[in-house]
Amino acid sequence: MFIHCPQILTLAITLAAFPSVLDVHLEQKSSDVYCGLGIYYGGYEGSSLYRWYRESSDGTRLHIDGADSVTYEVTDADYSCRLLFG
Repeated sequence: MFIHCPQILTLAITLAAFPSVLDVHLEQKSSDVYCGLGIYYGGYEGSSLYRWYRESSDGTRLHIDGADSVTYEVTDADYSCRLLFG
């Protein structure tokens, strides 16, 4: 008995991945301006959403109204808080 096996073709398929950002950190640009940075993964990077937060000493995190760009200028309200970017 003879079994004919057609030639096998292997294709490299790249599947879409969920977008993610690694190594998110802040870089100080001047005495009162910070820049949020990170390495993007997950295919084509479209419009990204940037958010800045204040974290108080009790751990409460609040989004800073209007702080929606990659850079942020520190205000008086930030001096007793930790700044978070994400």
